[in-house]
Amino acid sequence: ETFNSCLLNLYHTGEEGMAWHSDGETDLKKDGAIASLSFGAERKFSFKHKVTAEKADLVLEHGSLLLMKDTTQTHWLHRLPPTKKITAPRVNLTFRTIVT
Repeated sequence: ETFNSCLLNLYHTGEEGMAWHSDGETDLKKDGAIASLSFGAERKFSFKHKVTAEKADLVLEHGSLLLMKDTTQTHWLHRLPPTKKITAPRVNLTFRTIVT
């Protein structure tokens, strides 16, 4: 059985973030899309290739949609780096496909 899930994350300030990781939970659809909607404070979002360590950064603006799909989770790590420069909150809605 397959269904879609939504996860709500609240980051009170820029000091709250997420460490390097890839979404590899066993119940996630293999190579399925992960959509992330951002509301509130702008935040930097970083990618790092698992083999080459190549890095890429982008800014998640209020109302932006980030789509990670295909083999992104296989080859790349990502994080929301902490920063003391941002004092406003950010809300993130993450949508994934779960296979049971």
